[in-house]
Amino acid sequence: MKVLIVDCNIDPEYWGSADLVRLTRMHAGSTVWVRRGPEGDLPHRVEDFDRILVSGSKTSASESAPWIDQLLEFIRRAADFKIPFLGVCFGHQMLARAFGGVGSVRKAKSPEFGWVEIQTEATSPLMAGLPVRFHSFAAHFDEVGELPSGFKVLARSEVCAIQACQLSDLPIYGIQFHPEKTWETAEKLLIDREKFGEPVPFLNRKQGRLLYKDEIADRIFNNFLSGGLE
Repeated sequence: MKVLIVDCNIDPEYWGSADLVRLTRMHAGSTVWVRRGPEGDLPHRVEDFDRILVSGSKTSASESAPWIDQLLEFIRRAADFKIPFLGVCFGHQMLARAFGGVGSVRKAKSPEFGWVEIQTEATSPLMAGLPVRFHSFAAHFDEVGELPSGFKVLARSEVCAIQACQLSDLPIYGIQFHPEKTWETAEKLLIDREKFGEPVPFLNRKQGRLLYKDEIADRIFNNFLSGGLE
């Protein structure tokens, strides 16, 4: 299975999307390619890949740039070929923007940083086997404010109405939260943000070790990489 990860991180420290690579490589038979979105380094032939993931980023979901236009067109082409797709955080927002325009994303009224309780709203192959409620790491100022036509909501949180979505009945998904973050990598991210005085409260700041469950990420990524998604 050929898996493409489009790394959209703009901080050099996070280039390469190591967490996504780690989880993808755990799936037997996966060969992983990582390409850099902000450098416009996208393959010409989207159909050469069996799975496509788009990572998070500190880039604003409403920002305009040539590389973002290129990414949006790449996402639309992936959907045309019905290639299983998973957008994480910024990737989730770009999925909505690719089909609904910039008006589908917005600044969140209540940004989420920390360990967020996710509630599933609908069944889907991506989230099959997950509890109705579970905690996962989140780190976002932007969010999907309005789903484009043909999308459905799969999960929500207390302050974010679209934590996960799916395009029609296609294997094309977006998740606002970060199941790929382990307790250790999430803790480092929160510590880094504390150093810069991030003007938002951190959710469940001292409970991450208890709330993190590696089976959440394992289930989501096994579902995404399995043949049952098509």
